[in-house]
Amino acid sequence: MTPESTTSVAPARIARPAWLVALVAAVVGLSIQGDSLLYGILPLAAEGLGIPLGLVGLLLSANRLVRLVSNTWASTLYEKFGPRLPFIASAVLGFLTALIYSAGWGVVVFVLARMAWGVAWSGLRQGGYQAVWTGGPGVAGRLMGLLWGIIRLGSAISVVVGGWIFDQYGYHPAVLVIAGITALAIPLAWAVRWPEAATHRPVSSASSATPSKTPAKARSLEGWRVALADPAQRWMLFIGLQKLLFDSILVSTAALFLKQQLGSETPLAAFGIGIGTAAGLVLALRWLSDLVVGPLLGALSDRMGQLPLAALLVVGILIAVIGAVTLGGVASLLCIALILIASTGVNVTLDAAANRLSVTTPRPHLFIGAYTTVSDAGSAVGPLLAYSLGAVTGFGTLYVAAALVQAVAVTLFWWRSSR
Repeated sequence: MTPESTTSVAPARIARPAWLVALVAAVVGLSIQGDSLLYGILPLAAEGLGIPLGLVGLLLSANRLVRLVSNTWASTLYEKFGPRLPFIASAVLGFLTALIYSAGWGVVVFVLARMAWGVAWSGLRQGGYQAVWTGGPGVAGRLMGLLWGIIRLGSAISVVVGGWIFDQYGYHPAVLVIAGITALAIPLAWAVRWPEAATHRPVSSASSATPSKTPAKARSLEGWRVALADPAQRWMLFIGLQKLLFDSILVSTAALFLKQQLGSETPLAAFGIGIGTAAGLVLALRWLSDLVVGPLLGALSDRMGQLPLAALLVVGILIAVIGAVTLGGVASLLCIALILIASTGVNVTLDAAANRLSVTTPRPHLFIGAYTTVSDAGSAVGPLLAYSLGAVTGFGTLYVAAALVQAVAVTLFWWRSSR
């Protein structure tokens, strides 16, 4: 990409990066369970908790909104102090937020807890990206698939187990049990031994001061300057924004969509599977596909390229969305299942592409901070659109519009990059 003065200094790669990635992913997968559970049961429990349905979108987006700022905090802290202490602190904060969800202290406290989770997630995700650095660019897709596969296994366990407890015993017991599971992330985070290869040291130059001598505000501006300095990086930021816009619209409305399709009882109600469990199973399909499909597509993308594979997947998603909207019934539900699975591949391949691009920039930590920030902007807007505009236009119209933007953006980026 550029001369030596504009690239970071990368320590030697470790021999078995997959072990580090798996351990870091296990910490994140435990920590995320409190957050994941809310997507399955909060829309169903909102009325009983005294939360207007219109506020559900805000509560689900609050953590993402705060990450528009906290991602920069996390990236600069990791760059200055290394990964160990910020990663442990993020695991502790993740447990505390899950505990607060179960307390029932009112909407204001709930919003604050969601914001605190946003800070925790910024730190946890930054640790995951830095673990992937240890393998080098040749296996970035494979390691990114492994990272998200294990993380989303935690999400899947949470929504299924928590959804069943919700059906049997109610909201508070479900969240309290899941909060107890998230506590296991703390000793595991303490046990992680971070190698030097997990940190790329920025190069000092006349245009790039060392992070220890640069004020926090200046480091934030430097991160955006680095991220926007190159056309390929600007495209990467744009598709990072829109990929999670589509994904969050779909995931945040899955429980209500299922309720609209099936009514107050599921066909499997005789087996004790209620709406909460069924919604959990739908979300689990999305997140379990990260475990099974993610690593496979990640490895495939290392061979054929991240962008070509991502372009094929988003075009397939657009076709499936049109089918879900027009076919109806069981066919519509099957199309939704295909969309959820294909979205796994989109996230893995584009995140791997961003991770590979980051290490060619002067400040890899800050480019990742910028990329995750725009991704969070998309994921924050998704639930807000779904519970406001989607309520007027219908979910189908919103699904098609978001999928179309995604398909056009990724395909154009691939075409421009291959010229």
